[in-house]
Amino acid sequence: MIVNNAAQQPDNSLIQNGVGAEKDSTFSLSADSMAYLFCLALGKSMTESPVFDDVRLCDDTLRSDSVYIISRPFTPNDVKLFCDEYDVDALITLDKLYFKVFLINQSQNMYFKWSLLTVIVTGELKALCPGYQTALTIPFTDSLQWATEETLYYKEIIEFTSEDIQLAMRYLVEYAGEKMNKHYVPYWDSDTRWFYTNISSQWKRASSYAIAENWEEAANEWRPLFDKAKKWKQKAMLASNMALYFEIKGDFQKAIEYAEIANSLLKENTDEDNTLKLRQLSYLEALTKRAENDETLSLQLRE
Repeated sequence: MIVNNAAQQPDNSLIQNGVGAEKDSTFSLSADSMAYLFCLALGKSMTESPVFDDVRLCDDTLRSDSVYIISRPFTPNDVKLFCDEYDVDALITLDKLYFKVFLINQSQNMYFKWSLLTVIVTGELKALCPGYQTALTIPFTDSLQWATEETLYYKEIIEFTSEDIQLAMRYLVEYAGEKMNKHYVPYWDSDTRWFYTNISSQWKRASSYAIAENWEEAANEWRPLFDKAKKWKQKAMLASNMALYFEIKGDFQKAIEYAEIANSLLKENTDEDNTLKLRQLSYLEALTKRAENDETLSLQLRE
């Protein structure tokens, strides 16, 4: 369940006029419903993942104080009581959300001027589970800018209105809410991988299988070549190819073993700034990170 636990920002605290902007006593601006829109955007993006059986949005507004820059997080007892009452496994609370709005008007010359609107949102999210004393805290900030160019030849001068600013605030919180989804739902980044080839017929055959993404057959060709390789460079390349095969299979520990063999051979036989050596070291680091992430993901998914 996603819970709005943020105090609403007072209306008179949003505008922070910039250079050339005059204070307008009739200008009215409110952050009303922005926290709800943020929570709604976050919830909608999380429902698209199959990780959760259900994602709910708490309709209650929990805080009535005006100290909007201070978070008042749930205690472990609050978390248990809340989860029991609403029959949910965990909470994501929005403990803080506030805005800064800057208006800047500048004249280039007597015929031309421009206006700039900058909206900045700052907030804090927490992930809470019953039985855990600590929370995963994620502070965030984001911004949106709109600009207008005005020329005095136009009869009507375009200026930002309170409706423009609130529209910018809405766009910003919905975008920020969707973006926070990545902290709670597993996601995958694409990456580039390579394999080494050679002029020998068996190695060429393995490369053809790899190009066709027939990795089992490719490994069946690479493995005997690796076992009987005498030259350190060929053995390092074939070890890297085998690491790739096991990475694609999802056996990261085996992939790391082969990547370490390749890395050791290159470390022993090449200069410090050797391109092949640096590339292989980068691959080993990427594999190690993948193994750590895979273990964390398995724990999160209780596999």
